[in-house]
Order: sequence, then structure tokens, then C-alpha cells
Amino acid sequence: MKVTRSEEVPIGGVYIAPIINVAFVLVIVLMIVAPIVNIPSIPVDLPEAITKESKEQNVTVSYSKDGRLAIDSEEVSWDELVPGVRKRIGKRRNVYVIVRADKDIPFGKVEKIFDILVKKVRARRVAVATKQKIKKYKK
Repeated sequence: MKVTRSEEVPIGGVYIAPIINVAFVLVIVLMIVAPIVNIPSIPVDLPEAITKESKEQNVTVSYSKDGRLAIDSEEVSWDELVPGVRKRIGKRRNVYVIVRADKDIPFGKVEKIFDILVKKVRARRVAVATKQKIKKYKK
């Protein structure tokens, strides 16, 4: 009986094309889903102003005309406001806590939220969310 050797070529490389295809699909899915996840759940009609945009990760507190309160996209009660914001801020010091309040809400109610954020949560940076107003230049 004669033994023959089969000449098998060992796999010498990794096919990168399938990996690139999967990564590309994941990037596209993330680009589509990211803006949807960021939309707050409470509709708020913001006042207009000319503002500077921040590129850091912020915490948003929304207060609607009908008295509903939310942290980022999660609706909360007044009792859950302080622990909820503290949890989201964590150890980060330079986080902006942005208050999104409907423009028709009396300022006294919005001031109550600011007092809670500054005195109880001890947030260092508290800001008001506004719609971006378009600058009109005179010629």
C-alpha cells in the first residue's frame, strides 16, 4: 500500500472584506439610530436666543406646559429629580445641566428647578435651552 501525501496549503491570511462589510453596516445603523435616541419624550416649545453650542455630554431636564418633568428622555416625578440628575452627573464636574422649559411657563416655576439643581444637586453648570435664532446682518 502506497501512502500519498496530499499537498494542502495552510490558510495564511484573514479575509478582511467580510469584517469591513459588517463594520460598515454597524456604522450606518448607529448613524440612523443615534438622533432618534436623543429626542426627549416631552414636547417643549423653547424660547429663541443666539447661543453657543456645547460639544460635551450634557444632562437635560425638561419641563412641559402640562407640568410633566423628564431627565434626558425619562419621565420622572419631582421626588425623583434630585437622585436622577445626581446619578447622571456622577463624578463628572464639567457637565452642563440644561433646563428645557416651555416658553409659556411662568419663570417662577422654572426658577424652582434651577434652585433644586444648584442647591440640592449641587450642579456647577446650569443652562437654559433655547431655539437657535438666526442672526440677521445689516448691510
